[in-house]
Amino acid sequence: MLNDLMDFKKFVAPSLIRIVYYIGIVGIVLMTLGMIAGGGMMGSMMLGGGGYGGGGFNILGALFGLIWGACALIIWRVLCEVWIVMFSINDRLGQLVDRGKV
Repeated sequence: MLNDLMDFKKFVAPSLIRIVYYIGIVGIVLMTLGMIAGGGMMGSMMLGGGGYGGGGFNILGALFGLIWGACALIIWRVLCEVWIVMFSINDRLGQLVDRGKV
């Protein structure tokens, strides 16, 4: 097994991509929650027209944060899948080359 890693016959990246994927999900969820809370408050300050100290919670700002979070999760999933597919293609090509050597 160690020889496969040293000869680059087995890649570590697909396992690491899965770990990075879950870390990314946690980050996106935290950012989305921050946008829902902060975006709601900032939206009320900007739309209220009252400069500093605008009051209340703005549903549009919170909704924007929620939509952003959903889009970010989809994009993050697709990006990680593309990375995994690239490594999978390389593994399959290696199998085809090994078949041809026999």
